[in-house]
Amino acid sequence: MATDDGGNPRSSARNSPKRHGDSGVKRQTVDGKRQKKMIDKRNDAKMEINSHPQTNGLGSSGGQRSVVLEQSPCAFCHSSKQTEGSGPFVAYAQGKEVTGNADNFSNVIHVHLKCVSWTPMIYFKDGLIKNLESEIIRANKLKCSSCGKKGAGLGCCRKLCQKTYHVPCAYDIPDCRWDDNFLLLCPKHASGKFPSEEKANSGKKDTEKGISKHRNPSKTLSNYGKDLVLCGSGLSSDEKFDLVDFASTSGAIASIYKNNVTHVIAATDSKGACTRTYKILMAILHGKWILTTEWIKACMEAGHLVKEEPYEVLLDNHGSCGGPKEGRLRVQNNAPKLFNNLNFYFIGDFLPTYKADLLNLVTTAGGTVIETRDQLLLSSHEEDTKANVNEVTLVVYNADFSYNPGFEDETALKCRVLDEAEDLAQEVGCQVVPHIWILDSIACGLQPSIPRH
Repeated sequence: MATDDGGNPRSSARNSPKRHGDSGVKRQTVDGKRQKKMIDKRNDAKMEINSHPQTNGLGSSGGQRSVVLEQSPCAFCHSSKQTEGSGPFVAYAQGKEVTGNADNFSNVIHVHLKCVSWTPMIYFKDGLIKNLESEIIRANKLKCSSCGKKGAGLGCCRKLCQKTYHVPCAYDIPDCRWDDNFLLLCPKHASGKFPSEEKANSGKKDTEKGISKHRNPSKTLSNYGKDLVLCGSGLSSDEKFDLVDFASTSGAIASIYKNNVTHVIAATDSKGACTRTYKILMAILHGKWILTTEWIKACMEAGHLVKEEPYEVLLDNHGSCGGPKEGRLRVQNNAPKLFNNLNFYFIGDFLPTYKADLLNLVTTAGGTVIETRDQLLLSSHEEDTKANVNEVTLVVYNADFSYNPGFEDETALKCRVLDEAEDLAQEVGCQVVPHIWILDSIACGLQPSIPRH
């Protein structure tokens, strides 16, 4: 998902925690949030994880079947629900993320991933979360400007603005604007610029006349984009500025990734490949346009919106081709979803937040998640008796063997994980796939073939 390029949470005195050596703490906070992103990336193997409220958790799953488990409320927003705006639940004890059964730990703090990611002074260092308890205390003194309840840890970054929100509440406000550096602008100040945009703007060498080189001065984009909702993926500071400038000029909305996004604007490398991100994969499944930044430049030059097809991304950085077009046509033609008639049972250790993203991808793609081993055994028995011979159940294992919570030898870990997955699959009469198969299938946008073991 996108890259951090500096910028720090700047709140009003009412919203801000006490600072000690202010600039140093700010720098540490942003670097610590970067560190958390890098940890997530290492546990990905084939998909870059974004801590943006995109990306990002278990949100809307298109009406697919799921099991609702009893859940302690979030220490920030005090909700027990998981939504697109909250992300999945995570739990911490003694500064460490809890894996497995939280009942085995004492003094566990439950929070939504996006609530904790977007709270200003929380950061990660050496695998430990910092300032969690103090930020919970601070947030619970502040009322949300949307719902009026306490626990509002996220403030508008405009100086002197008194607006504070629960992250899920802000997510549901269309006119709020978000930045990849964990900053928010409230609706009143949404037309302003984030520090990263101001930096990009001040760094441009062009004069006002020079900046107009991307525009046809005899034409105007005004109102051409009024039906567009734009989202960036992997953009540099300059590219983010251009996206926001284009949105402002055309009447479009620049947003984080939500279901109402119409166009994802992706950074590409010299081969035209975009980085495989959670945003990109969700956009493929939702049939959104996934375009290079050249489309924005072409629109600015023409003074009106140009056709998207010549600028559609064709390749990702793992070599998967054609996914954006395949996904778009699948939705356009109302074809069956990619994982229609597929059931997924996840076995073994996954980083909880990463597994939540995988579950959300699976359900968005039309698959069904089997939550427990007992349900898996029951479903295999039902498959023997039901008429739908096309339904297939898959046991999914984590193929990223660098995620090793038990500090096991990697070769031994690989053998153990594969043996456990294959033994279970043989017991219930289903097939085995690595988690990467899910990502590759979505990235290609094609009805997947099941690998044989």
